[in-house]
Amino acid sequence: MLTEERTQFIHEAISGFADNYGVELTNLDGEDDHVHILFRTKPTTDLVKFINTVKGATARRIRNEYADELKIELWGDSFWNDSYCLISTGQVSLDVLKQYVENQRE
Repeated sequence: MLTEERTQFIHEAISGFADNYGVELTNLDGEDDHVHILFRTKPTTDLVKFINTVKGATARRIRNEYADELKIELWGDSFWNDSYCLISTGQVSLDVLKQYVENQRE
């Protein structure tokens, strides 16, 4: 379901509002059914609000852009499920994290 074209579309959508939350989008890639988003932010950023905005805004935009294709691919009307995993890092270099995200489709 998440083709490279759709993943790029999601990346562009998030880039459009990330600055509003003080978030610097570093990298985004994924597999057929999920994405990995690497970003930098300040400790004061409301991460729950940012992630919920990511999920809501990207779901609306991708459903509008790919409506006909997604009708047969989605289970109901939801693009994302309710859960997410958020991990902070500090012991791994940014280059290692970028490589991990970029290699998700391999």
